[in-house]
Amino acid sequence: MPTTRQFTGPVRRRTLLRAGTLAAGAGLLARPSIVRAAKRYSIAVIPKALDNPVFYYAHYGAQKRAAELGDVDVIWTASTTSDASEEAQVLSGLVSRHIDGMAVDANAPEPLIAPINQGVAAGIKVITWDSDVPQSKRPIFYGVDSYKMGQALGEQTIKFMGESGTVILVSGGPGATNLNARLKGATDTLAKYPGVKTLGPFFHNDDLVKAQELTNNLLVSHPDAGALLIVAGVPFFGKMSALPQVIKNKGKVKIISTDVLAPELPFVADGYVQALVGQDYWGWGYQSVSILYNLLTNANCHYPALVPQAMPVVTADNVKDWIAKWEQAKTPEGAAEAFKEPPIGCM
Repeated sequence: MPTTRQFTGPVRRRTLLRAGTLAAGAGLLARPSIVRAAKRYSIAVIPKALDNPVFYYAHYGAQKRAAELGDVDVIWTASTTSDASEEAQVLSGLVSRHIDGMAVDANAPEPLIAPINQGVAAGIKVITWDSDVPQSKRPIFYGVDSYKMGQALGEQTIKFMGESGTVILVSGGPGATNLNARLKGATDTLAKYPGVKTLGPFFHNDDLVKAQELTNNLLVSHPDAGALLIVAGVPFFGKMSALPQVIKNKGKVKIISTDVLAPELPFVADGYVQALVGQDYWGWGYQSVSILYNLLTNANCHYPALVPQAMPVVTADNVKDWIAKWEQAKTPEGAAEAFKEPPIGCM
């Protein structure tokens, strides 16, 4: 028969408290530990439009960097076509969702100032890329120096046309900060040559069909022009058969344009376009996510107001190399290899 231990005297308060503390500690040790979910960061990357192929590789780049980081969810969203008012609505919707970061490519600056500033005020890290909103409170713009890009376009025009002749200027949307800066760089460069006159700018609003129609019409209307300088290379994003006047022209009116995308390269290889000045399309997504992630996770991280990209120039001399690069980049995995670059760290 088990014995029962009996207390033979009064229990002191100190002993009771000690016993209670030990029991409470044992209870805590017995409970299962609480596992908190690791923080995931929601970063939106917003191109000018979803229908423009120039942005496909930015999308691939953003997804690649998010996969490398492991704790980032990329939101790829924009208006269907290039429209500043619709883009402003997209940004406002993202702000209301309280996401962590936004990387914005602006169709035009003024409509986006308010939603960008609202995002900053809400604690969202906001940067711009490709096309800036300099009047906003965004701290960083990542992209080419658009004025210098315009200068490069002007220099290539003089190289192929010579120091006299009429240069027809063509742009995308009249409100785009980056395109206007390119126009300024180009016209300032061309103004150094007294024998050069300019016409335009004419605008195609980043619409492929309009851009092709405009290019054909300008070559018909101005067959004696020295050059066509295009600061938004949309006309050459489609099929060559849509540009019969470019084919007919073949080198008479020199054509200098932007971007070094795969659909454009045959125009250079076949002698219809003399030079292309490009950008880092992969980096638009890959590096924008890198910059925002660093800002979100490192309070001591800083960047200059402009984080510049390189500007490759493609002519007949190196077009075969670029054709091979884009052939490799036909899949997201191939693009990651073809355009591989280290992530931008804090500066």
